[in-house]
Order: sequence, then C-alpha cells, then structure tokens
Amino acid sequence: MIAARFGLKKMPFDKSISTRDLYPSPGLTELSERLEMSKSARGVMLLTGDPGLGKTVAVRKFVDSLNSERYVCCYLPLATVTILDAYGQLNRALGGTSVSSKSQMFEQIQRGVAELAGQGKQPVIIFDEADLLKNAMFDELRILLNFEMDSQDPLLLILVGQPRLLATLSMRIHLPFRQRVAMRYRMPPMDEKQTRGYVEHHLKLAGRSNGLFTDEAMNQLFVQSGGVPRVIGNIALAAMTEAAMAGRDLVELDEVITASKEVV
Repeated sequence: MIAARFGLKKMPFDKSISTRDLYPSPGLTELSERLEMSKSARGVMLLTGDPGLGKTVAVRKFVDSLNSERYVCCYLPLATVTILDAYGQLNRALGGTSVSSKSQMFEQIQRGVAELAGQGKQPVIIFDEADLLKNAMFDELRILLNFEMDSQDPLLLILVGQPRLLATLSMRIHLPFRQRVAMRYRMPPMDEKQTRGYVEHHLKLAGRSNGLFTDEAMNQLFVQSGGVPRVIGNIALAAMTEAAMAGRDLVELDEVITASKEVV
C-alpha cells in the first residue's frame, strides 16, 4: 500500500540495506575513520552508543571493507555466551581443531593467531552486545591478548555495546583490561539536518526523488525520534501508513504525531 501510494519501488528503511548504501552521517564517517585507524594500531577498541544508533551496521560496513587475503574476521553476536562457548567460536574461526578443555582451546587460539601473523594475516575479533559480557570474560580477553610476553598486538579486538559497557569497565577490577583499550568511540544520534538527510536518502533509495514529508512533519519526526536511525525509520513508516490510509499525497504533522504514539 505504501509503495503504490507514494511511487516507491521498494520499502524504505530496510535493515538489510547494503553497506554501500548507508547514509554517510558525520557519526558514521568518524566511526569508519576510527575503525581504519584501529585496524592499523590493533589492540582493543570500544564502540558504544544507545540502542538503534547503527553500531552493528557500521561494524558490518567495516567488515565488508576488509581484504579477505589480509584479515580474518570473527564476529560473536551473543555476548552472553559462556567463556567456553566464546573460546570455541574463536578457535573454530581461527582454524583450530575441536577440543574440549579450555586450556587446549586457549593454546590453539594463540597458535592460530601466531600462524595467521606468519602468513601476513590479521585477526579481527568482534564482540557485539559486549555490555552483557560477564566480568570474568574481560580477564579472559586480557590474558588472551598477551602475546610474546605482552610485546605485541597481533590482532584487533572490537567490543560493541550500550553505554553501560563503559560503566562496567570503569570498575577497579577491570583496570588491567581498561589500560589495554587503544581507541574509544561513542556513536552519537543525528541532529535535525542529518535526520532530514537520512529520511530523504532512504526514500531516494526506494525510488522517490521528490519530498514526501512536509517541513512540519520532518521537524516532528526529529523531535520524536531523538535522531536515532532505527526510531526514525519506524516512525516514518508508521506515518507513511497513516497518510496512505487517509489518501494523502504527503505525510503531514498529524501522521507523525499519531505514528510516534504507536511506535515510541
């Protein structure tokens, strides 16, 4: 109904969007630059931000940019896994054989990293939802990162999570791990201008070149969403549905207000 009413070729704000088509907001651009720097510096990077800001898709964009002949990526999306589960996933990603004990997996992981380094390849390990990691896991990661008597950083470890990850790491027990963090970035929401650009960008990708939201509707969309991309898309789609059902050619202020009550 929305596509036909507003002349769209497909639904906008699709979360399966190609990373090539992401809206180049200043926040995403800066994060991409920091990820590139971290790729060279290695060590540990913390990426934090509120839900819906696009942290995971930004990391996906970074992973898509990696040369598979030079980098081996291991993405762990569920940070609530046990230490053994995490070690098992890392071990398999690095080409290790199936073993049952933690000590054997640890040895194989470090051996796998060393072998990749000898081949000119760098592991990139990503823990998503890292704010859910158990305290003991930070100690394991710190020990795992100790190579050649702590004289080198052969891999890049990226921890992605909500702001409480920073609160967790501020605890004194995590000081040794915190001292290993080489790069930090907190993903910001978009401002009013960027919100407009984000909406127009996604509508253009969907096949609409001319404006769809009135100025008042767009301003209200920013206010109600707080500049959070996921919320912007949800409200915009709901407002477009309201406008289509009312037979309107444009999305107006009332539709955004109604949609925000349903979505936010």
